Amino acid sequence: MFKTALQTITWGDPQHHLFDHILGQARAAGFQGVEIGFRRLGQVSIDEFRSLLDKHELELSASHVGGNLVDLTQAADERAGLDVVLKCLEGLGSRYLIYSGLNIPDDEALDAEIARIGDFAERCADRGVTLLYHNHDWEFRDDCRIWKRLRAAQIASLGFAPDLGWAAKAGYGIATLLDELGPALKVLHFKDFASQEDGQNTCHLGTGVIDFAPAWAWLARHREQDLWLTAEQDFAEDNDQACAVNGAYLRDQLTSIGT
Repeated sequence: MFKTALQTITWGDPQHHLFDHILGQARAAGFQGVEIGFRRLGQVSIDEFRSLLDKHELELSASHVGGNLVDLTQAADERAGLDVVLKCLEGLGSRYLIYSGLNIPDDEALDAEIARIGDFAERCADRGVTLLYHNHDWEFRDDCRIWKRLRAAQIASLGFAPDLGWAAKAGYGIATLLDELGPALKVLHFKDFASQEDGQNTCHLGTGVIDFAPAWAWLARHREQDLWLTAEQDFAEDNDQACAVNGAYLRDQLTSIGT
């Protein structure tokens, strides 16, 4: 079953004082869930955000952390840091924690961080949460050096939340990416870019240079898979309009494949 979610990154920082507005916009745009970075989500209490989810009839599809897994919440102790995140997800009924990072040039340091991802994935699994890796473009540069090393590690408890836009912008085929991840896919991020130039020149879904047709064809063949389809636009001139347009894009595409 497919559900749609909004990544709230579009509203920038800080945004916790806008959560009621953002969730209202997400619901109006037809989204069933929201995905929020933990450094934003962690600014409000679990009870406060739970009441907002209930008010707007939304789910927390996932939360997102980035950077070095040693210091998820700037806590001195890494175990305490992860426990804070997992307690929040547990309280909000969310099953997924998304991690992005690994932009590491040194192979030895890269392998050490991948091993740490494995440790964190197991700790998440012990708490009923699946850690998901989220790519940018750097994983597919330099003959996919980072991507190959991550995949070669074969971390059984690690799932994936691939960013289709970043992968395509780096020249990695969307169909290839989805086929190789298969059942490990839990979340798909749809991000469009105004051009192939480097940088986060994001735009409304369906208006840029990314061809998502292979993704929709793949999804049409895998209707039985439990997936969150997430709209993510880093920047927009009008945040509310971006939410509405991106929500309409996902709804229209889902209708076109008969779901």
